Formats: sequence, C-alpha cells, structure tokens
Amino acid sequence: MERRHITFLLLAASLLLTFNLFNRMNPPEPKPELDQEEIVEFDEKANTPADNKPGEGAEDVEEDKVVYDRTFATLGSIDPESGYRMLVTVDSRGGSIHRVELSNPSFQSYEHDDDGGYLGQLAFDETDGKGVKIHVVGPGTPAAEATSKTEGVANGLKPGDQIVSVEGNSVTDIATFREALKKTRPGQEIEVVVDRPGDGDAAATKVTFAIQLRKHPIEVIKPDTSTIDGPDGLPKVVDHPPAFLTSLAQVGALSSRDGLKEIKGLPSLIDSNWKVTQVSESEVHLEMTLFPSDLKQLGENRKLRLVKKFSLPKVTEEQKSVEGFDIQYQLELHNESEDSLPVAYRQFGPTGLPLEGWWYAHKISRGWGTAGIRDVTWESLDTGKFTLFTVHSLVDQAQKEGADPWTPLMAAGSTDKTKYAGVDAQYFNCSLLLDYEGSDPKFQMSKAAGAPIAPINEAYEPKTDCSFLLQSQAYPLGAGQTVTQKFRIFAGPKETSVLQHYGLGNVEYYGWFSAVSWLLLQVLHGLYAVLGNYGLAIIVLTLAVRGAMHPISRKQAKNMQIQAALAPEIKRISDQYKDDPEGRLKAQQDLFKKHNFNPVGGCLMMFIQLPIFLGLYRALAVDFQLRQAPLIPGISWCSNLAAPDQLLYWGDWMPEFISRPTGFLSLGPYLNILPLVTVALFLVQQKLFMPPPQDEQQEVQQRIMTFMMIFMGIMFFKVPSGLCIYFITSSIWGIVERKLLPKPKNIPTVIEAKKEDIKQPRIRQSKKKR
Repeated sequence: MERRHITFLLLAASLLLTFNLFNRMNPPEPKPELDQEEIVEFDEKANTPADNKPGEGAEDVEEDKVVYDRTFATLGSIDPESGYRMLVTVDSRGGSIHRVELSNPSFQSYEHDDDGGYLGQLAFDETDGKGVKIHVVGPGTPAAEATSKTEGVANGLKPGDQIVSVEGNSVTDIATFREALKKTRPGQEIEVVVDRPGDGDAAATKVTFAIQLRKHPIEVIKPDTSTIDGPDGLPKVVDHPPAFLTSLAQVGALSSRDGLKEIKGLPSLIDSNWKVTQVSESEVHLEMTLFPSDLKQLGENRKLRLVKKFSLPKVTEEQKSVEGFDIQYQLELHNESEDSLPVAYRQFGPTGLPLEGWWYAHKISRGWGTAGIRDVTWESLDTGKFTLFTVHSLVDQAQKEGADPWTPLMAAGSTDKTKYAGVDAQYFNCSLLLDYEGSDPKFQMSKAAGAPIAPINEAYEPKTDCSFLLQSQAYPLGAGQTVTQKFRIFAGPKETSVLQHYGLGNVEYYGWFSAVSWLLLQVLHGLYAVLGNYGLAIIVLTLAVRGAMHPISRKQAKNMQIQAALAPEIKRISDQYKDDPEGRLKAQQDLFKKHNFNPVGGCLMMFIQLPIFLGLYRALAVDFQLRQAPLIPGISWCSNLAAPDQLLYWGDWMPEFISRPTGFLSLGPYLNILPLVTVALFLVQQKLFMPPPQDEQQEVQQRIMTFMMIFMGIMFFKVPSGLCIYFITSSIWGIVERKLLPKPKNIPTVIEAKKEDIKQPRIRQSKKKR
C-alpha cells in the first residue's frame, strides 16, 4: 500500500475519534418536554388544561418545530344564568371556531326535526367499536352537570371518557350513540356508562352517570358534512371546512392562489393544529409559527408567528336584551425575522349555519327572485351600500367553466372599506365586523369574495354551504414588528333590536310591503304582550282588520247580493243584444245604475287586503319572535307559527314526487292540515255566495275558479301556519258577515220594470233591420 493511502486512513481515523470524543463531552440537547401550554386536553367543567399522558403530547420533528395534537377549548357557558349568551368551542385544527351554541332560553330548540334530548356537543372520536371518546365538555351542558352514581367519582363527564352505553343501549360508534339519543326526550333522565381511563398504569374504570337532558340549544355554527359519489361510485361523506380559518395570501415573494389554496411549500395553516397558549373561561389564544426552515426560500433567519385571540365578554341583565352575541377576535402577525417581510393574510368566514326552514321558507332578495338558506352579505363602511349574494348566484359563478369560483363582493379596484361580511340564514346571521379603530391603520382589505365552501348540493341547491373570504393588502412588516387586526364575530338571531345594535339592520328585509309588515308586527307584539299567545294575537289582529274594513266589506257583500239577483236579467240582456255590443253595454249600464250596482265594487276589498296579506306573510316568515311560537303551548302540532303546522310526517310512505322537500307541486315531507282547512273555507264561500251559472260559459268559468282554489292550496301548502290562521279567521268572518246581511228588497219589481224598458229598443232595432 502506498504511503499516501496509509496517511489518509490515519487522518480519517483521527477525525472520527475526535468527533466521538467531542460528542461525549457535549451531549445533544434532550427533546423538548411538552407542558400544558404546548398540547392540552381540557377539563371542560373547569375549562382548564388537564394533565397530559406520556406519548400523547407531540413528537419532535425538527430542532425547532413541534407537531401538536388536535385539542378543543371552550368560551362562555350554555347556562343562561352564567352571564354568557353563548357557548363557543374553539378547535386547534386550523385555529378555527368549531361550534357556537346560544344559551338564552328563549332561543332554545334547534331544528324542528331534532326533538331528541340534548346531552351536549362532545366532539366525539370513534374508538374501534369500543364506544365514543369525549374531547370536550362545555360548561353548563347536561354532560357537565351529570350526577355520578359510582362511589368516589366526582360529578360531570370529562374529556377522555368513552361512552359505552346510553339507557342500556350499547354504543359502539357515533352512529349508535346518535340513534340511542334520538329515542330520548328533553326533560328525561337517562343513565350513561363511560369507561374512564386510569392515571398512569391504572386500568380504566366503568363509571355510571345520571343525566337530565334538555332541549337542543341553537347552533349558529356547527360542523357540517355533505354526501357525494366517491371514485368507486359509493357514497362518500365529505367534511365542510371549519369556521373562521386563516391562511396566508403572501409572504415575501411567495403567494397563493385564491380560495382555500395555500402557499406551496409552506406548512398548512388550515390543516395543521395550532398551538394553544392560553385558556380561560372567557379567552383562548392560539398561535402558529413559520420557522426559518419553513421560509428558507426567502433567505436566512426568516420567522413569522401568527396569533389568534378569541374572547367572550359577560353581559349584565340590562345588556342581555341586545348584547352578548359577539366574539372578540384579534389576529396578530409577528415578524420575528431580522429583515422586513411583506405579509398578506386571508380570513375566511363562518360555515355550517342552521338549515332551519330550508324546505318551506322563502327568503327574498332586494332584487327579483328568491334567496337561499345560506347567502353571503356584504356592506360598505364608506357608502353604506348593502348587497346580498344569493346561494344561487354564488353556485352559478362557481360552476362556470374556467372562471374564478369566488364571486367578488366589491368591485375590482374599489376603495370602499368593508364594514362587514357575513353568512345569512333564515333566522340567524353570522358576520365578521371589522374594527378599524383597534387595528393597525395601514392594514386594508384588497379583496372580498364569496363562494360555495363545500360540495354543491345539486338536489337542493338552497342548502349549499357558502362562505366568504377577506384578503388584506401586503403589509411590509419591519424586523421585530407586530401588526394587529381586530374583528367582532356576530353570531346571533335576526331580531330587529339585536341587528340594529350591531349595525346589521340591513340583513333583515320584509320585501316591498315592509311598512305594512312593520305596522302589523307592532300590533302583533303588543297583542302578544297582553294575550301571551301569538296564535290568539293573529286571530285578534284579523278580527281588528276585518272590523275596520267592515263598511267596505258590507258594501261589497251587498253589491254581490245585487249581482246575484240581477244575474238572470244580465243574461237576458246578453241574449237580446247578442249582435249589438254597444246596445248591450248601454242596457247593462242602465240596469246597474237603476239598482245602484257597481260591477267593480269588489275590487277595492281585494286591493286593500293584498298588501295586508303580503305584509303579514313576510312578517310571519321573517320576524324572529314568531319563530317557534306555538298555537297551543305544550302540543307539538303547529308549534311554530312561522312554519307549516306539520300534523303528520309522511315522507316515509308518500310518493317521492309529492313528499320531496322542494320542487314543482311538491308538498314537502309533512301533511299540513291548516292549508286544507283554508282552501275548504274558500270553496265554501264560493259555493254559498257565487251566483249560479246562467250559461255553459259561466259554468266553465266557475269550474276553473274551483280548480284555481285547489291549485292555490297546493302552492300555499307550505306557508306559515300563522298565515293560514289569518285566512281561516278572515273566511269565517266573511261567511258570518254575509249570512247576517239582509237580502236586498224590491229587486224583482224593478227588474220587471226594466224588462218593459228594454223591449222597445229591441222592437225598434227589428224594424230598422227590416
């Protein structure tokens, strides 16, 4: 072997020995130990972090990066006496809001079809057929107040518990849990068995709880899913994106495409779990850091940290009437680099708003046509311009081939400041209001857009889940600089005083007859304050309206009586002047004048009632206080005067073309009895008071009118039950009014005289023809 080879081997061995000695003298730093701030499970009763188990915290993937498990935290309480108006669940996945439930008792009861008992929304995970694992227990929920029946175990379910039985029914997965709970009712006490994990090496123990169920609170935001056809042709369930995600539109020279597309090569802010850094009863902080290794495309020592702070203030008794429906939200961008770093963020809106009323309610837009159930709203701070972007228009834009699927909410190049953007449901609204006073003044929005945020529901398009995004201009963050953008998240009912308090009055719209709707609502609310029942209030309102119009309706009824009495003579005149239209018209005018009959006198009543009908229809369909107002308290039938009465569910056995929720001539999944009573009374009125047909033409016309009445009953089958009560009361009034009206006198005598008068013109006409 050559000397140079021997020298190389000796040097290599020396270097290897030196490297090993250096490592022993300077051992590597141990992996970072996780504390309660870095990965947390929550004791929801106290709303504070609980101890972590070994191996369940995070895994070390780089020298300066940690991957966090998905965790949940809560703000506020569902207990109305707690001082909070809502219970908010925050999800570390995407730093998002998982769920918002309203706590005020007057806003209780979620959807009409969901009449099972409420245990609490527990953010379940399935456990391979061994039950469902609880990840969060909201304060004030029945689950948090569960009474332990096992000695030595404190009350209340806890995160980490696995529910294995409900009322003796085995729970293996989420579907079996929901099925067991669906059989329960509000107010019922049930027995729930859980497997509670032991501490350390201790085995899990079975714990039995007695839980008093309640009515479902309204969820203004909730996780939602869609079922689509998978690649194999089988149905596939797709989760909708969570609410109020945040992503980056630009960092330095890197940028992303629109929508949920993120910057390529950077960690996902949408799919990753954010670090939960602070948890209290009223405040939750989350953060996501982009380390130098993430931003190496931009150079050395680039570091950006994003912080999201959610807080929920308590309200006093005096404030409860209009306040407490907003979550304070603060977004901070921290440039922890040694150089300036241009940054633009993209803030998304809410998802999963209530679908209540989707198969019967008809929202109207300020233009022509109807809106959907989840529409996007936007208002300018500078001009006050308000626009509602219907789900139909958003879907149309998203389906255009080659076009941007996001519909601009403001014109390109516009300098208007966004006051708010929101998603509007039938009775609830969730909007993101910009707080310019508390934010960095240089942070401006460059774009606002709306789009379907989940798969488009082809069968029932109005149900499609839509949301919006707001994108900021690129802001040159200096080294070590922090900028702050503040928002308020409104999540509450579309109650007039509440909306006006938050500057959202434009989202409530009653249509062209808004003034009539407003007046009728003032009367209805006043009557309700006295009578304590909106059904009675509608009846009294109808009687008051018909009473006020009695002089007009009485005159109309007399007019119709005279018309019925004159019908034979009108027929004779038509026969006699068959070939002389001018003579026939003059003879009829003379006859009408003789008997003081106005052939268009009945139109006045119709013109007066039309705005009342339309105004009341919109009032019942829009006004939040009429939602869930029962006709007869304690009875499930007609328990919501703003909805059909829903006497019987026939969706399981009625032909699909009849029972489908929407579509031409579809009646919906329920048999509604009040529209049938309404149409029956219309037909009775027609039978009692319409003059008998004098010829085949009139007979055909009356048959057509009968068919039109039946067709109207089909079209009105899903109108609010309160409107049917109005029509029923009005029809009964009309029948009684006509029956009590005395018959007109001396009409036959006058008719005979008139007959003599009209004979002579006919003779002269005959001579003239000869």
